[in-house]
Amino acid sequence: MDTANGNLVHLNTKQANTFIDYVADESVVIKNSRIKKMNSPMETIAKIGVGDEIFHPAQRGKKLAEDKRIEASWDTIKLATKEIIAEVKILDDELEDNIEGMSFKEHLMRMISKKWANQLERAALYSKKKDNPQTIHDLFDGFLTRVEKKWNVVDANIAGFSDRFIDKNKLAKLYKSIPTKYRTGLNKFYMPNDLAIDFETLYEQNKNDVTKKWAFGIGFNNVPLMNTERPVIKLDGFKAELSASATAWNKTIVLTSVDGLTVGKDITLAYRTNKEFTSVVENINISSKTVTLEEALPDDYSNTNPEEKKVFEVILDWADVILTEKSNFIWGIQRDITIETERSARERATYFVLTMRCDFQVENPEAIGLLTNVKVK
Repeated sequence: MDTANGNLVHLNTKQANTFIDYVADESVVIKNSRIKKMNSPMETIAKIGVGDEIFHPAQRGKKLAEDKRIEASWDTIKLATKEIIAEVKILDDELEDNIEGMSFKEHLMRMISKKWANQLERAALYSKKKDNPQTIHDLFDGFLTRVEKKWNVVDANIAGFSDRFIDKNKLAKLYKSIPTKYRTGLNKFYMPNDLAIDFETLYEQNKNDVTKKWAFGIGFNNVPLMNTERPVIKLDGFKAELSASATAWNKTIVLTSVDGLTVGKDITLAYRTNKEFTSVVENINISSKTVTLEEALPDDYSNTNPEEKKVFEVILDWADVILTEKSNFIWGIQRDITIETERSARERATYFVLTMRCDFQVENPEAIGLLTNVKVK
């Protein structure tokens, strides 16, 4: 790989595999995922299962009846990669530092993968697929998004707990939310660093023998990029509906009521949908019931759509804990990776334009548990 002259470079198979490994090493979640290195934009992975009742009483010389014979059940997981592009600015000083003992291309690929891995990890967890994508997070349904829509979810805000702080009782309910037939394979807790610290602090003075860095024999994997500020609907807080549809890239919305709403509050549209959007109230026109937000709307919102028209006051303190088996998450990435350079002499920097194709999938959503609405102390 020679990028000195600014040519478009296609990584060969060995280089692409090395770069993929570098990216995975920088991400706690991706490193523990099943990484499928693809040679084409679409691939189908076979998933084989068998029934629970396999054995029956034997009778010498007789075959089992047809209804007692076990057949493998076939299912498939489809990976359909989407193209993504990144421009990575690397200063000359960065290229010169710590290059001893490593070839230029290895050093360069390490630097690019480190800068890029953070965004990929966030997309792998939280992305929500939209029809008209504006960011990388609109291209896929991330791991957490897939699970919270359908499968084993324990809500710390409404599940009968006295508070939303992390403790072993909540982790026990999370563990029990997963069907027993999948529990023997569970070996990964994913949580934000702050929650892991809260758990350790809670039990470090406990006289009982409570382990502080794992639960039920499963260790905690601290994920620095897991969000601790997702929106939670404020009990007895402001709520209203859109009285007129709102269009993307505008900062204003018109509501059915603004009673109780004040400047500086956080409000969320399309709560827990793929169009969920949270912003701070910047201004309120009481007579027209028009609210101006700090950020522009990323999508159109219809006042006739039951999911899109509701507006809630929220508190930004929601964190999650994920329990699953290693490799249950799948990161599909195509080996067709390109790097092109653009030199900026005045900035004393080089821009590396990187393109590749990837997708995120879950092999068995039933074997994943999600604890939501946990609060960091």
